Amino acid sequence: MHALPLAAGNGLDAVIQRYAGYGPFLAAFLANFLATFGDKGQLVVITLASRYDAKRVFAGAMAAFAGWSALEVAFGAWVTRVLPQGAIGTVTGVLFLAFGLWTAYTVYGRYRRGGVPGASADGGTVAMLPDRVARYTRGYGPVATAFCFIVLAEVGDKTQLLTINLAATFPDAPVPVFLGVIAALGIRTGIDAFLGERVERLLPTAYIEVAAAVVFVAFGVVELGVVGENALFGALALAIAIVGYGYASHR
Repeated sequence: MHALPLAAGNGLDAVIQRYAGYGPFLAAFLANFLATFGDKGQLVVITLASRYDAKRVFAGAMAAFAGWSALEVAFGAWVTRVLPQGAIGTVTGVLFLAFGLWTAYTVYGRYRRGGVPGASADGGTVAMLPDRVARYTRGYGPVATAFCFIVLAEVGDKTQLLTINLAATFPDAPVPVFLGVIAALGIRTGIDAFLGERVERLLPTAYIEVAAAVVFVAFGVVELGVVGENALFGALALAIAIVGYGYASHR
């Protein structure tokens, strides 16, 4: 095992050392499965799966996770040095904010027209996208949307830093580390997609869309540095309150 390049100040050294004795595969699996709950990727998957087809969201999210994990294991800390963190964070924030505002605008527009927001003709897979974009993503929109959101959400996230440190800890075992990371993310993402799908079956689409808008706008303003990360907890609490109200009022 080798020293960790990104451990200082972020607590990742303690997480990895706790499981390092189990070998690269189990260390990667346990560290990612047990130490990354509540990160941006997880919240994005739950939110998207509550609005889109869960299996397609799972496919898009796992494609993004696999791509990032392969880069992180292969190139380690070089990934974080090459990526212009400031610029990427700004782009990520703007896109999350734009998607959140567009979703809120869509709900408001339907409300003004006197309609009840519900699933679209193709199963509710394009409501978060403008009509011009939706025309080109029909049929594979949920996969593409989940892929893009996860690619952006993972930049600088705990999962990414953890994988880079795992690769540095086990430099002679990149394949077991990669497989352990993907196994953990696959199980966790499957659970997240399942939870999102359950929410979709219990609630009217309107409440799901409003909650999704709140979550994505919160991600946007946090990434842009307008507010601190603690604001995400407030946004999540508000989204849960919206979902709870929707469930209670339609029982």
